[in-house]
Amino acid sequence: MAKYYLVVDVGGTKILAAVLNEKGDILARHKLKTNRGNRDALLSQLDEAFTAVLNSAKVAQTDISGLALGIPGVVDTKTGHVVVTANAPLSDTPLAEILGKKWKCPIVVGNDVNVGMAGEVWLGGAKNAESAFGIFVGTGVGGALFLDGHLIDGYRGLGGEIGHVLFPVGLDKKSGVKGRELLHLEELCSRTAIENQLRHAITVEGKKSILSEIVGDKKLERIRSGALKDALKKGDPLTVEVIKNASYFLGLCAVSVFHMLDPQTVVFGGGVIEACGKWMLPEIQSTVDQFVMSGTGKPVELAQSKLGDDAILIGGLSLLLKKEGTFQSEKKPQIFASVDKPLGS
Repeated sequence: MAKYYLVVDVGGTKILAAVLNEKGDILARHKLKTNRGNRDALLSQLDEAFTAVLNSAKVAQTDISGLALGIPGVVDTKTGHVVVTANAPLSDTPLAEILGKKWKCPIVVGNDVNVGMAGEVWLGGAKNAESAFGIFVGTGVGGALFLDGHLIDGYRGLGGEIGHVLFPVGLDKKSGVKGRELLHLEELCSRTAIENQLRHAITVEGKKSILSEIVGDKKLERIRSGALKDALKKGDPLTVEVIKNASYFLGLCAVSVFHMLDPQTVVFGGGVIEACGKWMLPEIQSTVDQFVMSGTGKPVELAQSKLGDDAILIGGLSLLLKKEGTFQSEKKPQIFASVDKPLGS
């Protein structure tokens, strides 16, 4: 009898739900824009996504053998309690307990980057690595640590929170953050930070950029990763400068990761890397090569995420299979073989 699993990526901008079978094939997806108004609205959206994707896959709720969710925040993975999240209204939410009233199956709730990293370690950029660290650049900057076959949550659930490493820099003009001497990494190189720096340079400093044509002068409040990619393709000097600056700080953080944890591989992912990795990874590599210690002389490995939006889906499945004791690392799911276009709006 076939077994089915439901995995949901709860992001700050989108909710992506998918049904997978025990082989790892993605049978259906449903995607919708995240309602960040309040917790009840978001929980209703989850129910909507559950229903829609089950209908698309022609699978009943009672057929689901496990439910996994990736949440952008600090999660107590033992209880499935969302402690705090800045990008979704789920802070202090006993999510596993709430969902457990409707779903009579094992439930896994984890930090979205950790869950995504589980996917990358299984089948993505860190496949076959004995140890790996993930740095994912999107709305913020998230991190995840994988050692000896396990994701490391840390003593307080803060394992891998690289986005909150502090830098003593005076970048008020470039960052748009006034009166601050200490800035978090994600205030320097997340998509939000890159967007703030570009907007400040264009609207306050009067610098010229092709971004004004790509997104429109009146729409500079939202500069998506795709627009950054387009500007880089056209060699826009301002975008190149800001992206190089962001890549430099990401490279410095990678150096610190190698020096503190010495993983085999550091994987870069997230929407910004997915769109702009062609330009950013060489800059990051250059910084690492300049500052990293050689240690025993083994090569320093940088890799780019290979799973994209599917990382959390595949990672969530792997965590559910491990929870039920049926995980096999040699399984080769047909990740992109099934419904590949997001359903819904």
